[in-house]
Amino acid sequence: MKTEKKKSKVGIYILSGALTVFLLALVLSFNDISAIFEVLKTADVKYILLSVLAIFIYLALYPLSLCILTRARGTDIKFGRTYNIAMTEHFFNGITPFATGGQPFQAYAYAKSKVKVSESTGLLLMNFIVFMLVTNAFALCSLFYFKRFVTDTAMTVIAIFGFTMNFIVLACTVILAANRRVAAAISRFVDFLCRFRWIGRFLAPKSDALKLYFVQVQDAFSELWKKKKAFFLALFTKALSMAAYYSTTFFILRALHINAQMNDFLFILLGSSFAITTVVFLPTPGSSGGIEFAFSSVFASIIIASTGVASTATVAAGGMLIWRMLTYYFTMLISLGFYILLEIRFSRTARHAGKDGEAETDSSAEIFSEESEEQQ
Repeated sequence: MKTEKKKSKVGIYILSGALTVFLLALVLSFNDISAIFEVLKTADVKYILLSVLAIFIYLALYPLSLCILTRARGTDIKFGRTYNIAMTEHFFNGITPFATGGQPFQAYAYAKSKVKVSESTGLLLMNFIVFMLVTNAFALCSLFYFKRFVTDTAMTVIAIFGFTMNFIVLACTVILAANRRVAAAISRFVDFLCRFRWIGRFLAPKSDALKLYFVQVQDAFSELWKKKKAFFLALFTKALSMAAYYSTTFFILRALHINAQMNDFLFILLGSSFAITTVVFLPTPGSSGGIEFAFSSVFASIIIASTGVASTATVAAGGMLIWRMLTYYFTMLISLGFYILLEIRFSRTARHAGKDGEAETDSSAEIFSEESEEQQ
């Protein structure tokens, strides 16, 4: 049974990888691929290495917000284990539609580390809110350059939809976590739906668990919100992390011999934020297809055609290719390494603990069910 599950997971990973490669190739096919590679051949290695350094800084700082919140909560789990769990997010977000796979796996990993689901859910929700606050702050600032980033009608429509969805998700997440009346209203709506047999047959068995979930999440959120210093420190580290991530565009431009100056740094950094926010909720693994299109468009708007530089579209496509390789495929590869390391640690713990280790490998859903029964 376990072997079949592992084969199924591997199959999903391979399929997701193949899809992202196909979509990347599709976007590149709209340009002269040979010309793109000619542009890449002339890239300045020094600035490429600075882009790689920026990605390493991003990866190193990214897990700290979850580590800070976990410590502030007083959760019984070591810093190293939390950091390891946080680093798996890039891989699981990268292989799932809407980038939704990271948090469910992290909740599962917390459960295997004997952290209660009520605690891990609150921590992950708070960490997600920190992430959304930071990325939306960058996105709001990028709107000052809206007319410069948007190059055609299609891009305008996509940008409006992307930004609207992003802000709505942030608002809904905060309201659900902080407002008990909203949670109570959702619970009543669930009870109403359960009156219909064809819906209640599936929903009713999970109704009590859902209500308990709301209570646990809001209790955990309330406790974490009281830790103001930890919350703002988490915001600060996440802001530094995302700034490093967005800054890769500047170094890639310099690598492609675009005369970007330091006074253009903020504008270029916000251009990255704008492109990502535009298509962040595209239902493909890692927003594949959309992110390449959006980034190429924004890249083209940033580049000012100058003497001796290939066509703007070609340079933009070459820059997009480097950016995508670094920020998506490279980060996924690093994150995959942390996931493998985490699984090795879980396996060792299970072997050493014997029967207790077998109990530890229960899924987070089973542990959640046990918590529900205890509290009821």
